[in-house]
Amino acid sequence: MQKKTKIVRNLFFLLGGVALGVLIYKTGFNNILDNIKQTGWWFVPIIGMWVIVYLANTYSFYIILNDGSEDAKQVGFLQLFQLFVSGFAITYITPLGMIGGEPYKVLELRKLVGIQKATSTVLLSTMMRLVSHFIFWMGSIPLLLFFVPVLSGFMEWLITLVSVFSVLFLFWAFRVYSKGGVERTIRKCVGLPFMGRRARAFYRHNREKLIQMDGLIADLYKNRKKDFVSSLGLELFARFFMCVEVILIMQAIGSPVSLGQGVLIESVQSLVSNLFFFMPMQMGAREGGFVLVYGILSLPAAYGVFVSLCKRIRELFWTMIGLLLIKTRRD
Repeated sequence: MQKKTKIVRNLFFLLGGVALGVLIYKTGFNNILDNIKQTGWWFVPIIGMWVIVYLANTYSFYIILNDGSEDAKQVGFLQLFQLFVSGFAITYITPLGMIGGEPYKVLELRKLVGIQKATSTVLLSTMMRLVSHFIFWMGSIPLLLFFVPVLSGFMEWLITLVSVFSVLFLFWAFRVYSKGGVERTIRKCVGLPFMGRRARAFYRHNREKLIQMDGLIADLYKNRKKDFVSSLGLELFARFFMCVEVILIMQAIGSPVSLGQGVLIESVQSLVSNLFFFMPMQMGAREGGFVLVYGILSLPAAYGVFVSLCKRIRELFWTMIGLLLIKTRRD
C-alpha cells in the first residue's frame, strides 16, 4: 500500500510540475517579473493572506472529520493543512477542477480513517465550499444593484439565471446533507448506456458501503448541527476574506476600491471562471471575467488584467508550495 501511495504522489508531483511549467510559459516570465516589480512589497500581504484562507478551509474540514471516533483523532490539524494546500494546488492545475485535488485527499486520508469516512468527509467538505460559493454569489447581487443601478438586458438575464440556479442548487445540497446521495447516484448510473454494466457490478459489491457513506454524510446535518453551522461559517468567512486580495492589489497601483467593490469584483470574475471550469487553470476565462466586471464598474480594463496577473503569480507561489508538500509528505 505504501509503495502504491508513493507512486501516486510522484505522479501527482510530476503532472503538477509539468502543468506549472505550462502556466509560467503561458503567463510569460517577463510579464511575471514586471508585475512583481510593479506590485512590490504588496505581494507579501497578498500571498500571506492566503494562509488565513487555507487555515479556515482546513479547520472547516477538521470539524467535519472529528465526529468523536477514535480514527478521526489520529489525524492532526497540521497534517490536514498540508493536505489542503497540496490538494488545492492539484485542483488548480487539473482540468475539470476537482478531478485531481479531491481524490488526492481521499487517497491520503483513507490510510488513517478508512475509505468510507475519507470519501464522505471529502464530499461534505466539497459540498460546504460549493454551498458557500453559491451563497456568496447570491449575497453579491444586492451589491451589483447598488453599484450599477441601471443594468443591461444581458446583466438582468444573468442575475436571474444565477439566482434561480443558486436556489435550486442550495435546495439540492441540503437534501443531500439530510439524506446523503452517493448510493442513490450510483444506483441511477446502473441504467445508463456504456457505464451501466460496470456501475451495476460496483453497486452490487459495494451497496452496504455506499449506504454507510450516506449515513456518515447525513449524520453531520442531522446530529451535529453545531459542527455543520461552524464548518459552513468558516467556508463563508474564507470566501468573503478572499475579496481582500483584490483590495490589496488595487491599493498597490494607487487605485483603491471599497470592500463592496472588492466583493463584487471577486464574485463576478469567479462566476465567469467557474462557467469554464473544464479549462485547466481557467486560462483566459478569469481574465475575461475581470474585464467584464471592471467594465460594469466603469474602471479601466487594464486594471482588471493587472489584478488577474497578480492572482496568477500568487497561485504560482502556492502551487509550488503545494507540490513541494506532496513530495515531502510522509506517512
